[in-house]
Amino acid sequence: MLKRLTSQHSEPIYSTQMLRELETAAVRALPAHALMQRAGTAVARLVQARFPHARRILVLAGAGNNGGDGLVAATQLQRAGRNVCVLACGAGSWPQWMGRLPPDAAWAWAWAWAWAWAWAWAWDAAQTAQTPCAVLAPGAPLPEADLYVDALLGIGLGGPVREQTAAIIAQLNAQGRAPVLSVDLPSGLDADTGDVAGPCVRATATLSLLGLKPGLCTGLAAALCGTLWSDDLDLPTDPAAAGPRCEAGWLGADQIRPLLPDLERAAHKGQRGDVGVIGSAAGMAGAVLLAAHAAARLGAGRVYAGLLDARAPTVDCAAPDLMLRPPASLLETQNAHACLLLGPGGGTEAPFRSHLAQALTLPIPLVLDADALNLLADSADADAAAPLQALLRKRKQATVLTPHPLEAARLLGSSARAVQANRLLAARTLAQRHAAWVVLKGQGTVIASPQQQVWINPTGNGLLATAGSGDVLAGAIAALLAVTGKPQSVLAAVWLHGCAAERYARCHGASGLTAADLPRWMTRCWADLATADGGQAPQPALLS
Repeated sequence: MLKRLTSQHSEPIYSTQMLRELETAAVRALPAHALMQRAGTAVARLVQARFPHARRILVLAGAGNNGGDGLVAATQLQRAGRNVCVLACGAGSWPQWMGRLPPDAAWAWAWAWAWAWAWAWAWDAAQTAQTPCAVLAPGAPLPEADLYVDALLGIGLGGPVREQTAAIIAQLNAQGRAPVLSVDLPSGLDADTGDVAGPCVRATATLSLLGLKPGLCTGLAAALCGTLWSDDLDLPTDPAAAGPRCEAGWLGADQIRPLLPDLERAAHKGQRGDVGVIGSAAGMAGAVLLAAHAAARLGAGRVYAGLLDARAPTVDCAAPDLMLRPPASLLETQNAHACLLLGPGGGTEAPFRSHLAQALTLPIPLVLDADALNLLADSADADAAAPLQALLRKRKQATVLTPHPLEAARLLGSSARAVQANRLLAARTLAQRHAAWVVLKGQGTVIASPQQQVWINPTGNGLLATAGSGDVLAGAIAALLAVTGKPQSVLAAVWLHGCAAERYARCHGASGLTAADLPRWMTRCWADLATADGGQAPQPALLS
């Protein structure tokens, strides 16, 4: 079924290996070449629906099954009355080209040639000189078109793009006059990681065939995909069905709603969860206050702020409901509905290190952000970091780490570039190494559980790239952990955080959102979820 991917519905995400297993099983079960016919039909349907006014369509076909999908689509679009030309890319002649084709792609080209001659004969003799297929000579300019279909490279890309294909991609990206639809994934993109080893097509839209790939959802180049569409080609890709399990999950509102707490009519503030936030060394008071404001907005019954700076204020006049306390006092909590957040603006001095060590021994959920992560990863003082890491691994209660790529690199003893080159692997490794939930922030935030389950968050935009945004996310995670007691609630906090930026952009455009504004927009997104199923908020449940 052809559908546009949005943040409203969750989807399974498959690795290249898993997709090949699905494809192999499908080829065995279906008639010869049926899978390629279905793929080409899906591409043609999307062109008809998404680009109805494109009369001149240029299909750039590589010498693989991706090119075969494009060719099948071209023949169907030509039948539908579009003016279609297929350019065979990456070879200097037809014999050279045909000699490189895999069986399904060779069938598609033979079928297209036969159809082209039959179509021409049915019209008149003058049309026999015209054919929808031609070889694009090396260095030749791309003809003008109303729509370009990128069917150059698929999931089989195993390294840098070849020089001739790279030149075509460069021309395609430079033309700027017509939209580009990529078949399966933008050519040049690594399907598993979202990384690139050279030039990559910048698509207006991408149609993911058979199953959604990780590289379309997260990674350095995932944004090049444009609008995401998918078609399962009428094959079962349900994780519960027989076949390979999915690599990760695409978070949707349908998965987030059950993770959010109900509004209980008889609840009191002690049962709605306590959040304590420790951090803010000298000059960094705003970090803890931003996190604390977010925790209060996202449902915590009581929020305590422990600022390390001795000269910090004793009350926040903008939010007098926050209770400012000495940091050490927050480590004495006895409330079963409590969560501690450590790290925002905390610095790396001895007092904060001591608070972190003590917090790691407490039988309550923890969220570790910013400088708490830097202390855990302190390569300059490995003797001091090792005991903290040992305490972390021994914990029985839920722990959430919220690194950005550089913090993740420090924890892994790697580089930010290496983390970004394979974000799923980095998140999984951190979760396994530290027995913790990991929120690897960035384009397509990756969440990994200690049990190696992985989710990719589709919400968010560049408005989140602002000082304090991460503090707000950490505070929201702490609040939902305290209120629900369920570590899975981290998924809801991440989704709402990104959704807030999207909702703001729809209302006010591409600027103006500050970290202090984020919690208010997050609660609006929460309210949207509460009324999405029927226009009315659910009836509040009574305490048993």
